[in-house]
Amino acid sequence: MSTLSAGIMNIALPTMSEQFHVSLENIQLVVSLYLLVLTSLLPLFGKLSDMYSRKWMYLGGFIIFGVGAFLGAIAGSLPFMLFARAVQGIGSSAMMATSQALIAQVFHGASRGKAFGAIGAVVAGGSLAGPAIGGALIQAWGWRSIFWLTIPICLLGVWRGIYLIPRFKAVKKIKMDYQSAAYFTLMSFFFLYALNTATDKGWTSPLILTFFIFSFVFFILFIWREKSAKHPFIGLSIFKIPTISYGYLVAVLGFTSLFTNSVLFPFYLTDIMHMDPFSIGLLMLPFPITLAATSAVSGALCAKWPARIITTVGFIFLIIATLMFACIGTAPSISYIVLAQLVMGAGSGTFQVPNNNTVISAAPKGKLGIVASVNALARNAGMIGGIALSVAVFVWVQRYQITQGVAVQQAFLTAYRAAMLLGTLFAVAGGILSAKRD
Repeated sequence: MSTLSAGIMNIALPTMSEQFHVSLENIQLVVSLYLLVLTSLLPLFGKLSDMYSRKWMYLGGFIIFGVGAFLGAIAGSLPFMLFARAVQGIGSSAMMATSQALIAQVFHGASRGKAFGAIGAVVAGGSLAGPAIGGALIQAWGWRSIFWLTIPICLLGVWRGIYLIPRFKAVKKIKMDYQSAAYFTLMSFFFLYALNTATDKGWTSPLILTFFIFSFVFFILFIWREKSAKHPFIGLSIFKIPTISYGYLVAVLGFTSLFTNSVLFPFYLTDIMHMDPFSIGLLMLPFPITLAATSAVSGALCAKWPARIITTVGFIFLIIATLMFACIGTAPSISYIVLAQLVMGAGSGTFQVPNNNTVISAAPKGKLGIVASVNALARNAGMIGGIALSVAVFVWVQRYQITQGVAVQQAFLTAYRAAMLLGTLFAVAGGILSAKRD
């Protein structure tokens, strides 16, 4: 539901912008605020799921997400819509922070890898269906229909979850230092906000620099509090476990590499290939298709091969894919574009599943929720970082090329190539790190 909603929301932005009479820059907050709230609260909900019922934390996220959908459906202004999306971000964060931990509690051994693979396939399915379903709904009933559709799905999820999800006993002795939790949440929010908006507002603008400074201050306060608190929020000891720390870094590097192409590729197809939206949508399909297939395959292989081999193969795919996009030229064949998308999707599905499985499996007793939620935070931070860094490199190189008298199309292509090579560097770093771990 969450990946489906994300794909639909991007399709709805133009019509929402027109109805609310706001600019593209302002309407983008509908997406970015949701992502910022979701990501910043992940560790908090992960910790709470270790302390209380993980089942009801997950189902509570469904309910809150549904409430946010109702508020979005009746929103009559941008501020009210932003409030609705913040509510949805809270609900989605509660679900995302607890889903992997629930799988780890229910499935063990070889079946756990297959379960993570199945989840990866479902995520890909949501991403695949989102734009198509969103376009049909908006064309037939308007953008409010995408929120109304979510409400019965939430009710169905809660109803089935009550019967299907086991109720595990919470570990009563676990407590949380709320001051440390506040420092970490604020640190995450300020850092991710600055990273997400730096390209639009300028990396050296007073607002962005202030937010980066705030993030650093709260990071120092968090480390200080974690070392002195009787009941630490996260517990810095988990980062001393090589499997977990390597897994987090691999997740950040992998998703940063993946998302260097997520925003720029549609612009390449529009500005260089001069394709219409329908054709662009078709050329985006190979990625989630191979993501779904390879997620299932890599999940099954988790029981037979060491995770470092599978994840390293995934990064090799990413290296090849980003290099293919870097060398794409001005008139590639459709088969070349499809092949590059297939290889990138294969890399994504191959590295994600075993990496998630090893991180969650290494969680100490009583820390399953917090370990899983920080893993989700690492993933989302990589997504935001990949978009922000690639767009920043693209804009800087493009402007420099134009000032040197280079033609607009060639400047675009050179800037796109630079951004894709950045993605290659992150993939190489992730592959080296993946190969070195146990």
